Amino acid sequence: MQSKNLKSEEEVRLAVEAAIGRLPAHAPRKEKTRLVANLLFLEHGIYPSAKVVLDYTHQGSLTDINKDLREFWAELRDKLRVNINAPFLPQGLTDAFADGLVKIWDLALGQAHAELDGLRQQAAEQVALAQADAFEASRLLKEEQERRSTAEADLRVERENREAAERRVDAQAAEIAGLRESLEHWQRQSAGEAQARKDAEERFSRELEAERAQRTHESERFNGEIRFVKLQIETARSGEREARELLKAMSESKDLEVSTYRQRLSSAEETLGSVRIELAQVQGRAQALERQLNVVKEREIPVVQKPVTRAPLKPFKVPVKRRSLK
Repeated sequence: MQSKNLKSEEEVRLAVEAAIGRLPAHAPRKEKTRLVANLLFLEHGIYPSAKVVLDYTHQGSLTDINKDLREFWAELRDKLRVNINAPFLPQGLTDAFADGLVKIWDLALGQAHAELDGLRQQAAEQVALAQADAFEASRLLKEEQERRSTAEADLRVERENREAAERRVDAQAAEIAGLRESLEHWQRQSAGEAQARKDAEERFSRELEAERAQRTHESERFNGEIRFVKLQIETARSGEREARELLKAMSESKDLEVSTYRQRLSSAEETLGSVRIELAQVQGRAQALERQLNVVKEREIPVVQKPVTRAPLKPFKVPVKRRSLK
C-alpha cells in the first residue's frame, strides 16, 4: 500500500520546504533544483519532473529546470558508477563487470519506477475515489445546505407567523381589556342608573302615597263640607216647615188678625224666598264641590292644589215676629 511505502504529500512538502528554508536567502536556482530533486527521488521515491520541482521552488522556467535536471541525472549516474580495483583481472573484464552492475542498477531503478508508477496509479485511483467521495459529500452537503436553507426559510416564516400571531393575541388581549373596562364602566353606570331609578321609584312612591293621603284628606274635607251643606239645607227646610206650621196655626186661630198675619205671611214669604235663594246657592256650591271631588279622584298624576277655604255656613232661623193675639 502507498501509505506504508510513501509519506503523505503534506509531509513531503513540509520536509522539502524545510530543506529549502535552510539554504541561503540568495541561493541560485540550480542549487534549489538539485536539492529538491535529490530529496524527492532518493528520500521519498518521487520522480522529480520539471513541473513538480517548479511547484516546490517557484523559481525559473520549465526549460531551465529541465536543463538542471539533466545535469542532476548525469551527476547521479556518475556517482552510481561502480569502480572495480582488481589489478589481476584484465581491464576489459572489469569494465564489462562495471557495465553489468550499472545495467543491474538501471534495471532495479526501472523496476522501482514501475512499482512507483503502479503506486501512483493506485494513488490516482484512490484520489479519484476520494474525489468521487468528496463530490458525493459535496453534493450531500449542498443538499443538506439546501434543506437547511429551506428549513431556515420555513423557520423564518414560522417565526414571522408566530410573531404575527403573538401581535394578534396582544391586540386581542388589549381589545378584551378595553371591552372589559367598557363592560365594567357600563355595569357601574347601569348599577348607578338602577339605583337612581330605584331611588326615583321610592321617591315617586312616597310622593304618590303623600298625594293619596292628601287626596283622601281633601276628600274627607269635601265630604264634611257636603255634609255641612246638607245639614244647612235640612235646617233651612226645618225652619221653613216650622214657619209654615206656625203660619197655619196663626191663620186658623186668629181670624181677626188676618191682615196682620197676611203681612207677617208676606214677610215670611219674603224670608222664605231669601232662604230658597240661599239654598239654591248652597246647592250650587255643593254640586261644584262634588264635581271638584270627582276630578281629583279621577286624576292620574296628582297635583297638589291649595285647598279652597270656605267659610262654613251658619245655621239660621227664619225671623218670626211674634205678636200678642190679644
